[in-house]
Amino acid sequence: MIIGCGNLRRLFILIIYLLIMNFRFAQGRKAEKLIWNMMAELGFIVIPFGYEYILPQFANRNNLLKGKAGELVRGQPDFLIVNPKTNYAYFIEVKSRVNEGIDVKDIAEYPESWVILVAPGTISIAKADYVINSSREDCFQNLTEIGPFKHADLNVIMNYVRKTIAIF
Repeated sequence: MIIGCGNLRRLFILIIYLLIMNFRFAQGRKAEKLIWNMMAELGFIVIPFGYEYILPQFANRNNLLKGKAGELVRGQPDFLIVNPKTNYAYFIEVKSRVNEGIDVKDIAEYPESWVILVAPGTISIAKADYVINSSREDCFQNLTEIGPFKHADLNVIMNYVRKTIAIF
């Protein structure tokens, strides 16, 4: 079979696209695992909540749930965390980024919902509704400045910040 230049170019672009998507998916899972471990070490009860955990058969971009219910399920935050001292619960959405911004279409507005951004050498946080509605790119703050981690052990957080360099 002979492949023409146009078809060969399309095939090459498809292969590059699939490699990039696979890399992003793997980075995202690593970031989620890192944050899961950090939250547990900080003493939170961590409950996997995202559709990747509750409906793994639909966590494939080629087999996504469709319709309004599907959109709702796909938009669920990654975790529900609970402070065992107060029983206060928070939704956590983890995003990992190396050289690009966050697509706000991937963030759902849930009550008490926070977005944690993991990048090389940093872990930061912002209210989900603020990320969605803000045009500012600097809406993320240090974990210990706002939200559920305001009084968290800085040594534990810094240990995980150092781990982000190895992940990315």
